[in-house]
Amino acid sequence: MDAYRLLMDLAVVLAAALCLGFVFYRLKQPVIIGYLIGGLVIGPYGLKFVSDLHTIETFAELGVILLMFALGVEFSFSELKPVKKIALYGGSAQILVTIGVAALASRLLGLGLGAGILLGCMISLSSTLIVLKTLLERGEIQSAHGKALLGLLVVQDLAVVPFMVVMPNLSDPAKILGWPMLFALAKAAVFLGAVVYLGAKLFPMLMRRVALTRNKELFLLAAIFVCFGTAVISNRMGLSLALGAFIAGIVVSESDHSHQILADVLPLRDLFATLFFVSTGMLINPAFIATHLPSVAGFAIAIVLLKAALGFGIARLFRYSGRTALGIGLGLAQLGEFSFVLAKMGQQQGIISADLFALVLSSALVTILLTPTLMQAATPLYLRLRRLPLFGEVRGRKARATVATAELTGLVDHVVICGFGRLGQNVCKVLVHHQIPIFVIDVDQNALQELSARNIPCMYGDAANVEVLKHARLPLARAMLVALSDPTSCQLALKNAKALNPKLNVQARAHRPQDVDVLYDLGADEVVQPEFEASIEVIRYTLSLLGYPSHEILRYSHQIRTKRYRQFEDAFDPTQVLDLVEALGEAEITWVDIPEGSPLNQQSLRDIDLRGRTGVGVLAVRHAGRVSPNPDADQVIRAGDSLLVMGMADQLSFLTRLLSPLR
Repeated sequence: MDAYRLLMDLAVVLAAALCLGFVFYRLKQPVIIGYLIGGLVIGPYGLKFVSDLHTIETFAELGVILLMFALGVEFSFSELKPVKKIALYGGSAQILVTIGVAALASRLLGLGLGAGILLGCMISLSSTLIVLKTLLERGEIQSAHGKALLGLLVVQDLAVVPFMVVMPNLSDPAKILGWPMLFALAKAAVFLGAVVYLGAKLFPMLMRRVALTRNKELFLLAAIFVCFGTAVISNRMGLSLALGAFIAGIVVSESDHSHQILADVLPLRDLFATLFFVSTGMLINPAFIATHLPSVAGFAIAIVLLKAALGFGIARLFRYSGRTALGIGLGLAQLGEFSFVLAKMGQQQGIISADLFALVLSSALVTILLTPTLMQAATPLYLRLRRLPLFGEVRGRKARATVATAELTGLVDHVVICGFGRLGQNVCKVLVHHQIPIFVIDVDQNALQELSARNIPCMYGDAANVEVLKHARLPLARAMLVALSDPTSCQLALKNAKALNPKLNVQARAHRPQDVDVLYDLGADEVVQPEFEASIEVIRYTLSLLGYPSHEILRYSHQIRTKRYRQFEDAFDPTQVLDLVEALGEAEITWVDIPEGSPLNQQSLRDIDLRGRTGVGVLAVRHAGRVSPNPDADQVIRAGDSLLVMGMADQLSFLTRLLSPLR
């Protein structure tokens, strides 16, 4: 009967997670919110569908262990390199200041020092899952604030480890600042060093032997054994299970098999982590929220304001622009997944009361719900506040130009490249090769130093800022490429550029499908969406492989671009598409080469008379790498040249035979 009851409880928990997770997914909200609310609905404060809460919590502990194990496997210092300063120093400062503010506030609220420190630890953490999902949906993962947020979140996740180490000492005020705290940290360091050293020696050999069996079940069992076994040893030494699991993950990350292990463990992690969030949701008391609504709302607002202000201030200290700093601050303004873990452990160890625990959970749910809206509001809010001194240029980082090949005042007929990422670099190489003057604007100081060393005019600055664009001499520019790393920056740069020079030809990169029309409406002359362009190339190759004539492939590719990629939308009707390329009918346009020994060698187009002899028209001639469109009749054709011709399939076939060398 007990086994049946447990099975029934698990079925109810998973059903609640599935249903509410699906609802919030359809609402384009994080599914973790659905899990929490699902737990609230079926829990002891809701419909009371679950009878054995203790057993569910036991399963939830497995979720915490697997979460920490996966975090250890995924951890890489390489993720911190691009933003290591703000991540390591700024992230550490944000955590310490948050803990300090919470500790001071807790004394005013009558809480103990240990409870205040733990409260600060919980508030200092943000949600990697929610922020990462929002950045991906908004196409901002490679933006300046996106990279900084990821670095800060990695440091916050790593901070969970020392938080768990010191937590047992927080219940006793005498241990907080004494030797017991130092002893706990030293013991954790020794354990970490021993496990990593032994694991580096033994684990690769173990996994290599298991991998040779080519049995996936044994491979997964070995990985889970390392995870749980290390967690048990950690617990025996008086440390937490989660710490042992994290250290096991670090050991695994150094193995050649780490990617496969992570791929095998992730489904288990997601399953048990779901149980954890549902079980946490069961502890949220709707009656508590109703009776303490001002406290919950006030605490949530305080969290948002404190973390947003700290994130903004730290970003400005590290000389990020006002808009980027605001995006970083609002991105951090919520509690995270591990805040729930710390809250639950703190209540179990008697560090925080049941009321404070309920207040933290309720407020955390509110801040997570607000996160997508807050991150979306960053740009509109910046546009309203940008004239304030707080959002101006950071001292010592005013827009400045490094011009080597010519004075800035002499730069005319140039192409302005906003953003020196992969796209900007490729375009730069081609333009430099053809000796076309360019002017690069970017915020990557390393890239600018490299450009300066190559005598390429460049300038440090945020190209979305109109004051920066004024230095690019846009009224005298020939064209502009907007290839910034996030959609908001692209839109602002385009809007400001058109305001400075309405006649400027601007090409823009669209990060998301919905950005294409927005950029065209802002005045872009050409918009490129990389994913759609890749689709066009795959379509072109596939149709060519299937034997479709080149003129049909060309026509379809042309249609896709002229119709702003709407062919990829479900409502697109291809019968409504009419353009000039269709006027070609069955005619084809292609390049043909003039081989050595061809009878047409050293003859002019007038003498050859291809139109009269074959019916084929010559559109262009390529000689020594240079293309001459609409060539003159006296143009002489030589071996090695290429002709761009248009004609029917049989006419082109006859031309090919005519060009063949004499035998």
